[in-house]
Amino acid sequence: MSILQIPRIHFKGQISWDPIVTNNYPEFYNEDKSQTVLTPPETMKQFRQSAIEAVKTDGNWNPHGTHRVKFFDAFVSSVDLGHGLVTTDKLCGAPCNLNAMLIDLEPYGACTSQLFFDAINFGIDGGCRIVAPRNERFTARYINFSRNSFGFTAGGASVNWQTSFATAGLKIDGHKSVALAALQLALQEPDAQGLVISFNAYRTVYFDDPTLSNKVPGPAAAQSKLLYDKLMAGGFQPNPARSMIVGTIGVWRKGEPMHEPGDRALLPPQPAAKPLFATAHARLNKTQVSLDLSNSVSETGADLKKYDWGTLQLYAVDKKNKKEYLLGSLNYNQYDRAAYEAGSGIVSFNINHASEAEQADWELRTADGKVLLAEAPLRLIPRTPNLYLDQGPASSVKFQMYKHGKPLFQTSDVTLFQMSADGGTVTATQNLQTDGEGGLRLKADASKGQVYAYVPVAGKNMPAPADGLSTQIYTYAYIRVRPADAAIAALPATWDNVYKHVLINWNAMAPCMDNWLDLANPAQIRSYASILHRLTDPAAFESYLFMPVTRDLTKGQRSLLYRFLEGHAPLAAETPEILETMPVMAAVMTEKKSLPQSESLPHFTQLSRSLRNPGKE
Repeated sequence: MSILQIPRIHFKGQISWDPIVTNNYPEFYNEDKSQTVLTPPETMKQFRQSAIEAVKTDGNWNPHGTHRVKFFDAFVSSVDLGHGLVTTDKLCGAPCNLNAMLIDLEPYGACTSQLFFDAINFGIDGGCRIVAPRNERFTARYINFSRNSFGFTAGGASVNWQTSFATAGLKIDGHKSVALAALQLALQEPDAQGLVISFNAYRTVYFDDPTLSNKVPGPAAAQSKLLYDKLMAGGFQPNPARSMIVGTIGVWRKGEPMHEPGDRALLPPQPAAKPLFATAHARLNKTQVSLDLSNSVSETGADLKKYDWGTLQLYAVDKKNKKEYLLGSLNYNQYDRAAYEAGSGIVSFNINHASEAEQADWELRTADGKVLLAEAPLRLIPRTPNLYLDQGPASSVKFQMYKHGKPLFQTSDVTLFQMSADGGTVTATQNLQTDGEGGLRLKADASKGQVYAYVPVAGKNMPAPADGLSTQIYTYAYIRVRPADAAIAALPATWDNVYKHVLINWNAMAPCMDNWLDLANPAQIRSYASILHRLTDPAAFESYLFMPVTRDLTKGQRSLLYRFLEGHAPLAAETPEILETMPVMAAVMTEKKSLPQSESLPHFTQLSRSLRNPGKE
C-alpha cells in the first residue's frame, strides 16, 4: 500500500450514503436467486408498502434510497514529501469530488460493500488538480465493528476503502503545486503503476441525528416513526446517512494489491485489547516506519476524542533467535484527533535497528508491555475481492502470497476454507500450495446461483476461523453466482413476460426509478430501448450508471429483455426529447443489536447482520 511511502497527499471531509436497504432482508430479497421476493398474488405496490412497514418493525431505514454516494465538505488537508505535514501547498484546500453507487455483493451482510464510479477528482478545472478515471471499483475491507461504542447501527463501525488507478488516463495539472510535481516525478519511476487512493469512513450518522445510539433505543424508534409517517404521506423520501472520512493518495507500485493494503499487517491478538485496537498496516522505508492507524484507534464520544493508550512502542520480534528490538515509540499527540485528521491516521517516525526489523515480526505494545497488535507475516490477498459470475463453468480466482508486506515468490502451504454467505460456517476445507510465484489459483464453483466466500490461511492444516470470517483477522474473496434463468430466457418476448420476470424486480425494490423511468410502462421501455441496452451491457459493469445498480440481472433475464427491446430503439430525431426528460440517461448518451464489548473479537456473522437489522433484538 503505497500511501505509506512518499509523496502522499491527505484529504478529509464527509461522505453521504443513500443505499436502498430493502434487499438487506431475506423476506424481501433472495440473494441466491437474484430475485425480489414477491408472493404470487402480491403486486408491486403491495411490496413497496411492506418495505415501508418494515421501517417500523425491522429497521429498514431507507426504502426510498438511490444507492448514491457523494463526498461533501471534502478537501485536500495536507501533503507529505518526507519532511512532515505541509498545509501550504497550492493543492491544499482544493475540493475532493466522488460520485458513486454503494452496492453489496452479499446484501444480507456488511463485508462486501463496493463503490462503483466513473472518476474521482481532486482540485478544480483550470487549477492544480488530479483527475483519476476509474479502472475498478472501490472495495471495503478491514471493517472495524467496534470503532465507536456510542454509535447507532453502522455508526459504531469504520471501514477502509481502496482502489488504484493506472497511469494511463490520469490527468495531473501541477500549477505550482510542489506536491503534484513530486507525484508526477514519482510516477516516472520504473516500478510505478499509477495512483492508489484509500480512505477511512467512520462515525456514521443516521436520520441526520448524531445523538442516536445503540445503547438508547428510544430516540431511534422515534426517528423511524417520523420516517414512516413521511413515507405514508407520499412522495419520494430518501433517508441518506453520512460519515466522516480521512484519506490518502499515493503511488501504486508493481506487486502491490489494487483493492486493499498489502503492507505488513498488524492484527489484534486473542484476547484482544479493550477497547479494540484494530488492524493496522506498516511499512519500513529505510530508517523510518510509517504506520497506518486510520482504522485502529477508537473515539471515546461524540466529540471524536481518540482513546488515550499512552505511549505506544513498536517492537521487532526475532522468534527464531529469541530476540526483540525496540524500534521506536509514538506519543498520544501523534495519534490523537488532531493528528488523525491532519495526517489521515498515518504516523511516521524514525526507528533504531532497521536491519533487524526487516526480517522480524512486529508488535505494537503499550508502555507497560501489553500487546495491542501482532504481525501476521504471511498474507494471501485476492486479485478480485468481490467476484460476480454467471452460472456455468467454473471460473478462476487468484490470491497472491505476501510476506512482511512484499510478494513472496516461492511455493507455500495454504489451508483454504470455503465459507457460507454469512461468513459463519465452514462448508469445505482444502490443503493447497501456491505456485513458484506465490500465486494461489482456484476454480470457483459456478454450477448454481449462490454466494460464498474463500478464506485462505498460510500454512498446512490450519485451524478454521473460530468466530466466523473476522474482517479484522482474515483476507477473503466473495463469490456471487447469478443463476442462469434459462427458463426465463426461453419465454416469449412479450411485455407481460418481460415485466413479470425482469422489470418488476427493479420496480418493486427501487421506488427511486419512478423519478426517471416508469418501469411498468411498455411505451416508455420501448422508447428508451437503445439507452437500456447501453446501461445493462455487461461491458459497462464497472460504470456508475450500470443497470440494475445492484448488478444482479441474470443472463436469462437479460436475454428476454433484449429480445423484447429489439426493433424498439428510438429514432435519432426522438433522442433529444428523451434525453431532455431523463437527465440521468442523458449523461450516458453524452458521455441489533448493540455492538458487543468483549475482550475477544465478537462472532463475525452476528456483527455483520446486526448492522443490517438495527430494529431486531
